[in-house]
Amino acid sequence: MSRLLFPLSILVLQACASQPESPQDQLRQGDRLLARGDTSKAIAVYRLALDQDSLNPDLLARLGRIYAGQGNSEAADTYLRRAADLTYQQATRDLKAGDQSAAAAAFEHTLEIIAAHPLALIRLGEICLAKGQEDRALEYFEKALLANPDYPESFVKAGKLYLRRQRYADAQKAFGRAVELNINALEAYLGLGELYTLQKNWQAAADQYHKVLLIDPRSTVAEEALGQLSSHL
Repeated sequence: MSRLLFPLSILVLQACASQPESPQDQLRQGDRLLARGDTSKAIAVYRLALDQDSLNPDLLARLGRIYAGQGNSEAADTYLRRAADLTYQQATRDLKAGDQSAAAAAFEHTLEIIAAHPLALIRLGEICLAKGQEDRALEYFEKALLANPDYPESFVKAGKLYLRRQRYADAQKAFGRAVELNINALEAYLGLGELYTLQKNWQAAADQYHKVLLIDPRSTVAEEALGQLSSHL
């Protein structure tokens, strides 16, 4: 019996030794190769890892950055966008599950891949706002404005905080830009209605709330606001 145990143990060890490396091991191996300047071998290792784990955002991001450095913008964009989409979707799942810490970490991971990711910036701003961190929230919203000046939600989010902080000129500009980008930006019209009410510009406020009702005839916020304004018109 003892004669059979030794050969069997050798077979087990050989089988273990022949097991393929995990994607994380290959990721680290690729990083070492990249650090040594062996880009072609690093790409090969990252691709082998992707064969095992095609939804690994770190692997996709590594390849995207390599291709960007090589001037292959099309490949770089494909890999980086895919990587950022995966981390962003994970963050939204965490947020839906009520885990703000995990969501924030995943949104930050998204920004590590694509620094100018407006949606990740907006969501981080919302998380900060929910925690009462208005200064940080506004920083994220303003970064989102710069990341994509043609995205209306960024202007609405920033506009609301400007309004809360009595930065009326900034609020009007932000809401106005949101309307320019999206004529049906209901939240922007509500913001303008509130702004003009605070400034006692009653007719201008009423005009904004009427626009809200054209977009959403069931808006109780607009109806109640018009009811309060009726005594001033």
